[in-house]
Amino acid sequence: MNPYHYRECGLDNIWLMNGYEIHETAYGKGVSFDRAEELDAAIAKALTEKPAPLTGKEFRFLRIMLDMSQKTVGELMGKEAQTVALWEKAEALKPDVDFLFRHIYRQIAINNSDSYRELVERLNHMDRRENDAQMMFKATETGWDKAA
Repeated sequence: MNPYHYRECGLDNIWLMNGYEIHETAYGKGVSFDRAEELDAAIAKALTEKPAPLTGKEFRFLRIMLDMSQKTVGELMGKEAQTVALWEKAEALKPDVDFLFRHIYRQIAINNSDSYRELVERLNHMDRRENDAQMMFKATETGWDKAA
């Protein structure tokens, strides 16, 4: 079996020696993967251990693995979401950003640090509430007002 270029993860440099199956579908060739979540976790762990700086795509992969929005990462690192978006387009992250985000990933996903996990979950919850917030209004004698 030839190595498979695993582009589905959003990275350009990942190849699989095995653990995948190519099959025909009504739309052409399809691929299925054994234990895809474990594969992505193994890739993420390897990224946090690689000696070279993270690329923007690798940073984005880790962010998505943590289920964090750009806004949440920005809040956690004291930056705007637009700055995080720029990091995701970078050829290589700056050393301070690279170090800090690898540390955050390791603490949450590998070391299972409850304090980091709780902080990120709280930020994610706040971010989702802002995006999904339903606003209620009520008619009053003086006009329309936002309901509490």
